[in-house]
Amino acid sequence: MTRLSDFLAREIERGSFPGGVALAGTSEEILELAFAGRAAVEPREEPTTADTLYDLASLTKPLAAGALALACPGLALGAPPAHYFPDWKKTRYDGITIEMLMTHTSGLPAWYPLYARGEGVTAYRRALGQIEPEARPGERVIYSDLNFLLLGEILETLYSSSLDRCFAELVARPAESGARFLPTSPGETAATEKGDVTERAMTAALSLSYAGFRTGVVRGEVHDGNAFRRGGVAGNAGLFGSARDVWSLARVWLRDFRPDVCGDRTPDLAEARGLAWQGARGAASVGEELSRHAFGHTGFTGTSVWIDPDADRIWILLTNRVHPIVPDANFNEVRRRFHSVAVTAFPR
Repeated sequence: MTRLSDFLAREIERGSFPGGVALAGTSEEILELAFAGRAAVEPREEPTTADTLYDLASLTKPLAAGALALACPGLALGAPPAHYFPDWKKTRYDGITIEMLMTHTSGLPAWYPLYARGEGVTAYRRALGQIEPEARPGERVIYSDLNFLLLGEILETLYSSSLDRCFAELVARPAESGARFLPTSPGETAATEKGDVTERAMTAALSLSYAGFRTGVVRGEVHDGNAFRRGGVAGNAGLFGSARDVWSLARVWLRDFRPDVCGDRTPDLAEARGLAWQGARGAASVGEELSRHAFGHTGFTGTSVWIDPDADRIWILLTNRVHPIVPDANFNEVRRRFHSVAVTAFPR
C-alpha cells in the first residue's frame, strides 16, 4: 500500500468521507494516483474508481472562470463591473473593480440564495444588481460566491457565449482535460448531499423561503444551489472532473506560473489572494510543508488543488465528503493531513 492509498484508507475509516482520489504530480507527469472507498452510499453503494467524476464545487472559480477571465482580451482588471454589467450602475458599488471580484475584496456578502428571487439567468442578473455589500471595497477579504457569479455573467457577455462552451473550447481542449460542466452520465459521478439540507438551513437563517429544494441524493447535478438553479453552469461552481482532469488543468498554471496573477495581491489583508486563487498565507487547508509561493483552492464538496511552483508539485484531493449528509467536522484538518503525507512521500 502506498502512502496516498494508506492516507485514503485511514480517512475513510475515520469517517472523513465515503470515497476519494488523491493525486501527486508535477508539471510533466503524475507521480501517483490513488483511489479508495465509495462513489455513492445511497440509494446503493458503488465503488470509487480512478476515473470517477467529482463535483469540483469552487475549484470552478480558478480553473474555469479565472482561466477564462485572464484569457479575455476585453476584460480590464481595473474596470468597474458596471462597465460590463449595466445593472451595477449604482452608487453603493462605487470603488469595486473586476480585480476585487477575483480577489474577494469587493465587500459583497459571502453567500445569498439568488434563486429565492427567481431562477435562471435573467432573474440572477436582476438579483445580482440588487445585492447590498457588507464592507467597503478593499477593506477585507470576504470569500464570496457572489463575486464569481457576477464574474460569470460578465464573461458570458464579453464572450457572447455560455461559460460551459467557452470553457470546453478555450480551456479544457487545449489542456487535454476531460473536465466539464453538465456531465452526461450521472453514474460516472460521485454522489453528494441528500435533500439540499445545507442550503435549506442557510436560506432559513436569512429568513427567506424557497419551495424548490431537491429531496433525493444529488448525483450528476451540481451540488451548489445557485449554480444548479442557473442551469448548472455558473462562475462559482458547476465543473465536474476526475483527478487526472484537474491535474491537466492545474499543470498549465504551474508551467506558466505568473507571480503577478497567482501571487499575493492582498499583502495588507489577513490572507493572501491572487486572481481567483488563494495563497498559502492564511490558508487553513495547508500547513507549513508548502512554499510561500504555493497557491490553490478548495471546494465545499470535499475537493482541493494546491500548486507549488518552488517544488514543481501539484497536490489534488477529490472526495464526496458531503454524501449523504454534510458532517459536522473541519475538513481543512483532513486537507492538512493530506498535504503532510503527500509532501513527505514526494519531496522535491
